[in-house]
Amino acid sequence: MESHYLLILCLYIFSEYTANGKVLKGTLQTNSDWTFFTRFCFLSQAGNFSYKVSYPKQYGYQSFLLYYDTANQWDAVYPGTDKTCDQKKEVLDKNGNQEVPLYTCTISNTSGVEYYVCDEYRTFISARERWWYIALSKCRAGEIQGMYLEYEIHMTNGDIGDYLHREYSADEFYITPMAIAFLLANCVLMALAIICAILLRARYLFHTTYKIFLFSLATWVIYLLLWSVGYGSYGNNGLEEKLRQVKTAGHVFESLYQISFLLLLVLMAKGYTITRGRLTNISTIKVAIFFTLYVFAYAVLIIWDPFFFDAGKVLYIYESPPGYGLIAMRIIGWMMFLYSFIFTIKHYPRKKLFFIPFFIFYTLWFWAGPVVILLAVLVMAEWTREKTVFGVDAFVALCGHTFFLILTRPSAANKNFPYHVRTTQIGLMVESEQNADRTNLGEFTDHPYAVSSENSSNSSGGQDLSYFVVSKERSKVSETGSYVPQNNDR
Repeated sequence: MESHYLLILCLYIFSEYTANGKVLKGTLQTNSDWTFFTRFCFLSQAGNFSYKVSYPKQYGYQSFLLYYDTANQWDAVYPGTDKTCDQKKEVLDKNGNQEVPLYTCTISNTSGVEYYVCDEYRTFISARERWWYIALSKCRAGEIQGMYLEYEIHMTNGDIGDYLHREYSADEFYITPMAIAFLLANCVLMALAIICAILLRARYLFHTTYKIFLFSLATWVIYLLLWSVGYGSYGNNGLEEKLRQVKTAGHVFESLYQISFLLLLVLMAKGYTITRGRLTNISTIKVAIFFTLYVFAYAVLIIWDPFFFDAGKVLYIYESPPGYGLIAMRIIGWMMFLYSFIFTIKHYPRKKLFFIPFFIFYTLWFWAGPVVILLAVLVMAEWTREKTVFGVDAFVALCGHTFFLILTRPSAANKNFPYHVRTTQIGLMVESEQNADRTNLGEFTDHPYAVSSENSSNSSGGQDLSYFVVSKERSKVSETGSYVPQNNDR
């Protein structure tokens, strides 16, 4: 019940509250005699298709053609076939009432022009959940070439009052409650992350990588909030255009999460803020080039989706070229993560107690999405893919953020804790490196971080450098390559 209260509150804040159901309104005008109109995944024996349409009688005999998702129906006529209008109509089951004539309805006269006016509905009964594709056709020539239609269409699943099903296409079932549940879980995680950030800052351990983590988590929370509001509002007012706008905004924040969290993982795999104070120039260039390409790929996705997405042949984003590109970029990101890990563990073997669990877990994070998407395409029914992939993505993101928070919790007094050097020391280390003309910039020692009154007594006001100090004047390097402070370095 609490989830429903949160949803209603979001709807009042971010959207207009109406109860019109799934509605398509507008005007269609084309020079063609056959065109794809819309699609919907109806439940078995629970689908309803109601329509209010009108068009001038001079346009002739227009009809809705209802195709279902089989190779001998929709795939046989769309896209890019050279069949005529009559040939496209011939694939329909003649006993299935799949042609809905719009010229047998009421004729009205408006300003001397006669209109066909229809206000009717159809019920869909099928053996299983099935995609239905609706096309507008005119196979017999009229006085005016092409087709024209003023329409208001309402498609539903389930009975009145069934909020989780009625206004949604079957492939969208349960996305709203999943989005709300993950939103609440991530809000709790965000609160814990902020508390940890405050504690880390008090101990001078609030490093750049943790700031990137907070940014990634915040953008993911905003994405889930937009998804909850968008689909919740859609379940009440059914306006597809508003949902599309909210989803586009959501994709922006999703891309920010993906890019920032990937940046975080690559930087930590390179040892940034763990084994070194800053990256080499070559590493910086490699990271910059990779993430420039990654940002470009996401920009293409956001532009492609609303303007070039063909709902007649693509059911969800990962069946389209931008989706393939995102999967490829994720795999390339893992390869860069792997390369960085191998390089770091080779030069800093004493940090393997942190890096090996870190690498194993986030390798699963990288590959979970592509594997589930592959299974969805090869194994899952078409009407289950979108909600399954959404749920898995949300779960993987929650696990990724939670694991990082566990690794960096301030109470960790073990060798897996990544931050062994305070932020106030990094500047001294880098300056010392530059003066010594070394290439391993800001190389950190392996001293374990321990939470104790001795180590944290000066954290609020001064700089407790008792376990690691770098002199501005001189330092020597041990055989392992770690800095060893001198007695007069204080």
